[in-house]
Amino acid sequence: MNSARRESKGRLDHGFLLRFERFIPVLCETIGRERFLHSLGAMHFATALAHRHGEEPVRAATAGLLHDCGRFASIEQIEAEARRRAVVLPPEDRPYAKVWHALLSADVAASDFGVTDESVLRAIRLHPTGEAEMSRLDRIIFLADYIEPTRHFDGLMELRRLAERDLDNAFRHALECKLRHIRDQGRPLHPRSLRALAAVGGSIGEV
Repeated sequence: MNSARRESKGRLDHGFLLRFERFIPVLCETIGRERFLHSLGAMHFATALAHRHGEEPVRAATAGLLHDCGRFASIEQIEAEARRRAVVLPPEDRPYAKVWHALLSADVAASDFGVTDESVLRAIRLHPTGEAEMSRLDRIIFLADYIEPTRHFDGLMELRRLAERDLDNAFRHALECKLRHIRDQGRPLHPRSLRALAAVGGSIGEV
């Protein structure tokens, strides 16, 4: 691939940037300033990782920006909005309220922001948990959500550097770190996350 093609592949097209301008006030009003800044950070890292690892950057930027577009202020609001939109929570999701926003966000991305690319919507749905089968875009959005600039935790800089070099190992490491944190808080682990962990040969010790 020559340098001109590499440069073109790494840029966001004009159409996305125009849509992005329209997203800003709606997202800020819906999810609040702090969550919006998190989403901007996820978009930044998703785009950078897409360019680094050969993913389509507009898909990554769209999923990164909108991955939390249905994350309202409270679980009660998320549940009410999901009910209003007839978003069905699968049985395995019902005990895990902290992931409901991902299913709602995929619906909001499609119906309110016009996203039709199923690979983008799938990455949004899976970003809190992972799954046994993860596309490159799925892994990028999981990672971008976890390592974006507003995050702070031990080992973050090392994980960011690993993500630049090795997407698969970075995904496995991020998944292990996230699941250890959830376990150490005394919260149950989502079945999708456990399937993802098994698929990548990860381990967090006693579950």
